[in-house]
Amino acid sequence: MKTTLQNILQMFVTGIICTPILGILVLLVGWIVGWHTATEFSNGMFVTGSAIIIFGLLSVWGGFTSRGSFAITYAQSTGDMSLAERAKLWTIDSLRGYNVIVVTTIIGLIMIGLAILIYNLFG
Repeated sequence: MKTTLQNILQMFVTGIICTPILGILVLLVGWIVGWHTATEFSNGMFVTGSAIIIFGLLSVWGGFTSRGSFAITYAQSTGDMSLAERAKLWTIDSLRGYNVIVVTTIIGLIMIGLAILIYNLFG
């Protein structure tokens, strides 16, 4: 089982690995669309970073909604799981949702930072 520190490091590494991939995708879209100024690329990075953060927030919100659903709670309570097993499952589901928001926030903040850097250096 992973420790909390290993889990946090994995989230940071995932965010740092995904950021250049998204940055390259934004650059390719900008090149295809015909962006010519640094401001256009900066805006593209900023919008992408903001969208990624919003996606993470919506992901966690969806997790809260499903955990608060009576139908899902009832379906879980009619199985063969004990109270301890249900609590463990609920905790694992919750942590997965928080992992998504942490990773998407890291990616989004780095993308917004890149947008500011691009604008200040080249804009």
